[in-house]
Amino acid sequence: MSTSFLTPASIHWHRGVPYSRHFADGYHSQAGGIEQCLQVFLRGNGLPQRWQRDTPFQILETGFGIGLNFLVTLQQWQLRNTPSCPALHYVALEKHPPTRAVLSQILAAYPALEAQAQALLARWPVLVPGLHGMHFERDQVHLTLVFGDIQHTLPQLSLAADAVFLDGFAPAKNPQMWSQSVLQHVARQCNRGATLATWCVAGSVRRALEYFGFSTLRHPGFGGKRQRLEAHFDKIPPVAFQQRCTLRLNPILHRAVHYPRPLRQALIIGAGLAGCLMSEALVQRGWQVQLLEQHPGPAREGSGNPAGILRPILSRDDNTYSQLGRAGFLSALQTLQRLAAHLPARGRGTSGVLLGARSEADARHQQACVLPFACAPDFVHSRPPGIQSDLGGVDLPWGGLFFPSAGWVSPPLLCAAALAASRPGLQCQWQVLAHRLVKTPQGWQVWDAAGRLLAEAPVAVLALGARGLEVAPFKPWPLQTLEGQITLLHPDPFPPGTPVLCQEGYLIPGLPEGLCVGATYESDAQRWTEQRGMTENLLRLQRWESRAVDPARTLKNRRGARAVSRDRLPLLGPVAGQEGLFALLGLGSHGLLWSSLGAQLIAAWLEHEPLPLTRALFEAVSPSRFNAQPL
Repeated sequence: MSTSFLTPASIHWHRGVPYSRHFADGYHSQAGGIEQCLQVFLRGNGLPQRWQRDTPFQILETGFGIGLNFLVTLQQWQLRNTPSCPALHYVALEKHPPTRAVLSQILAAYPALEAQAQALLARWPVLVPGLHGMHFERDQVHLTLVFGDIQHTLPQLSLAADAVFLDGFAPAKNPQMWSQSVLQHVARQCNRGATLATWCVAGSVRRALEYFGFSTLRHPGFGGKRQRLEAHFDKIPPVAFQQRCTLRLNPILHRAVHYPRPLRQALIIGAGLAGCLMSEALVQRGWQVQLLEQHPGPAREGSGNPAGILRPILSRDDNTYSQLGRAGFLSALQTLQRLAAHLPARGRGTSGVLLGARSEADARHQQACVLPFACAPDFVHSRPPGIQSDLGGVDLPWGGLFFPSAGWVSPPLLCAAALAASRPGLQCQWQVLAHRLVKTPQGWQVWDAAGRLLAEAPVAVLALGARGLEVAPFKPWPLQTLEGQITLLHPDPFPPGTPVLCQEGYLIPGLPEGLCVGATYESDAQRWTEQRGMTENLLRLQRWESRAVDPARTLKNRRGARAVSRDRLPLLGPVAGQEGLFALLGLGSHGLLWSSLGAQLIAAWLEHEPLPLTRALFEAVSPSRFNAQPL
């Protein structure tokens, strides 16, 4: 799913109905948007009655619009008498999402949904292409908004829909939404027995749905329409349906059909960012987790730096690395919001990140990278050359890019927050060294060098760095270790409110420990000395601060190691040929960027939830990419 220019919705009121200028059509019937959702989509899918079950429920909506269908669904979820369904997953696609300001003005006209609308507006994402996850109702309701053209985004999703809201502008106004290709991919996202409802009864739509496996029935319509359509995905015989649910077409539907959910018990090896966020992701879903760590506490190695940078990655062609970085950035922001109650104020800096251009040519390259995000200045925007008086007074000779929602995070404090949020479902074992990981009929066992069983569970997650992978019962992946060094200076020379400064290396001002400068990359650690690393870091400081470093300043260095893969992408997800074993490895310098994403990906896989990644990105980070064995 490549990046394209995302154009926000242009909406005005016409005869009492929100009206799209792009498609010259209304967002709902003049008889009322709330009533249309209740009668056409909820009633047409047998909701909320079908929520009386003990497994999560998944809804796919083909056109989010102004969000009325979701808001009414959320309201009905809140009004349930018997809350037996443990979770609701709502996945909605939208090509032209409104800005937060426009959405706020439109939703103000629906006072019956005020509480739900305010909850949505508080979580409304930046307008950039991709998947955006949001959580409501104490994490019982999960909304995934997919921004982009449905013809490109829908085939890249992976879910097992129980109900479909087939909604969009009229076929005459937006024929692509109702094309055979789109309807075919709707069918590929549906579990057998799923229902579908729509106000559209066009013959071409009905015939396509029938062809792709739905049984359709017409019912009395709503709001002046003579008929509406209900459908059941039940025409494909069970054996044939199982055969078509392949890993290539839809990983989650493949899992839902062929693999029962495991017992909710897991062991995790490694208590850095990856292991701690993995623990929180599973405990949040009701799992019991055993976390094993060789050190006396969490975040003692690569995750032990006092601060790390959290910002997206841009490229001119929006390549896989950039798309994955954006997905990780959005996932990390969601995690920080979820853990806010456990993360102290000193654990995060929210003044943004400033990426300075290194030359005129680099400035032109930056402009090309930022162009697709012109409608999302709260995600990234250009800064002109010169003194940035509102950003600490730093000077940009060739201009730069500013990421307002980015910043820095303390990995040790984030680890502590994740562990605090994981109680009482988490059991930690400190100062235990995993020596051997063994597959058993019941799952996985971890043994130490003395032959003592440390833990066993149906699911195991490797969340340690390149060192220690010899515990795995297979040939290790091509990971290498790159050492590096940061330098801390106290006092901090930059004024409060100065953003993180990136160019060749980075400066993180505003830390309790002072100014953090880094970081070196040492492919041959034996040839490096602490003094050499500190000298290199101080040169980075002088690019932003022309004055020489005061010898009276307190200087402190910290060394660490990063585990990186051959292609520089992380290893996230299930391990080929080893059912119940998962990898959260190879995060390199981007532990803050990819740990949360990997944890949520693995948890979604285990729980048969909609994947938080497109299929292309899922395959790009799959550990199986380094071997010929399929999952």
